Amino acid sequence: MAASTSVSQADDGQQWTLRGLIAAHKRFALGALAFCAVLVATIVIAALGPKAGAVSDATTCSQWGSANWNQQTAYARRYVQEHGGIAGQTSPMAIITAINDGCMQAFGEDVDDTTSVVQAISGNF
Repeated sequence: MAASTSVSQADDGQQWTLRGLIAAHKRFALGALAFCAVLVATIVIAALGPKAGAVSDATTCSQWGSANWNQQTAYARRYVQEHGGIAGQTSPMAIITAINDGCMQAFGEDVDDTTSVVQAISGNF
C-alpha cells in the first residue's frame, strides 16, 4: 500500500512549467544560464573578434599575414613613396614579394612576432 501513496506530478494531472522547474532546481538553472552566457559570449567574440587593421612600418610579420590583399597593396604603394623601391623595382607586387620572402625567413627563425615588415624587407631581424 505504501507504493500507492506516492503520487507524481504527472499522475496528479498537474502540468510541469518552466517556471516551476526553475523554482524547484535553482542551482541547476543558474548553472545552465551561466553556461549559455559563456557560450553566447564565445560565439560573439569569435564573430566580432580582432580584425586586421591598417598596415604600417611597425606591423609585424604575424600581422602582415592577417592583412588582406587591399591592405597589403596600399602599404606597398606607401612604402615606395616613403622609402623608395627595392633593387630598382617600385611595383607593389615586388614590395609584397620582398615582405613575404623576409617574413618567411623570420618565421623560419621563429622571430615573426617581433619582426616588422620594414625589417623583413631589409633582412635585419
